[in-house]
Amino acid sequence: MKAPKRNAVQQAGFLLGMYGQFLKIYLKTLVEYRADTLIAIVAGIIAQGSTLAFLTVIFSRIPALAGWDFYELVFLFGLAAAGRALNQTFLNAPFLITGYIRYGKLDMMMVRPVGVLFQSIGYGQELNGVGQLCTGLVIMVYSALKLDMTWSYGQVGFAILALLCSALIQFAILLTISVLTFWVHEVRSLIFPVTWLYDFARYPLQIFHPVLRGLLTYVFPYAIGSFYPAAYLLHHERYEWALWGVPLVTLAVLGVALWIWSLGLRRYAGVAG
Repeated sequence: MKAPKRNAVQQAGFLLGMYGQFLKIYLKTLVEYRADTLIAIVAGIIAQGSTLAFLTVIFSRIPALAGWDFYELVFLFGLAAAGRALNQTFLNAPFLITGYIRYGKLDMMMVRPVGVLFQSIGYGQELNGVGQLCTGLVIMVYSALKLDMTWSYGQVGFAILALLCSALIQFAILLTISVLTFWVHEVRSLIFPVTWLYDFARYPLQIFHPVLRGLLTYVFPYAIGSFYPAAYLLHHERYEWALWGVPLVTLAVLGVALWIWSLGLRRYAGVAG
């Protein structure tokens, strides 16, 4: 049975509807496994709370860190935590691709009338990200209130865009690493250290060595989706370029990742190949 022909608008509507079905299944999972959901939320709160406790101890000794006061740092941490949790909850596919290839599931996905990557994203929602997402958003709101930040519609829109860009940048970086599975047999030893690099993006870049700042900005640009958006919202007169730079870099990084994915998928010859 051939898939029906659709124009671009119809195809977009079809994919949105299908992703809605994936989300519906995910939400049913959260409701069905209430204990697991509760544990994930509590674990997220504890994980973020431990870092906040660490920051509180640091700021009990020093009044500011690289020119950032306590609540500014908390705001940066909240934005970075929410962006990471958004990625983990909805864009966890890069961690699954190796398994799909090894156990032949990719072969089955390739004969379906929707893209393999789309299916991987649909199947990849992660329960453990829910608690961290909720906690990160609460931390952002709390610190913004303490900072007495004034929010225009444009700033609210940019904050939402920044969270989406953060999630997409992480997805693109990790997808690029996971695509190496099409050429080599084991990439998990690489993908996890690259994931852990994101932890540095929760802090002001000024406290790090220039080499690490360059790594987080130009090689693995996690800072583009965390530090710079937070810096723009707190000090937009010094980081005006972030208003256009963050979405532009996100599109560029995502475009490169999708191109490399297409190369790897064309090379794939099946589980027995």
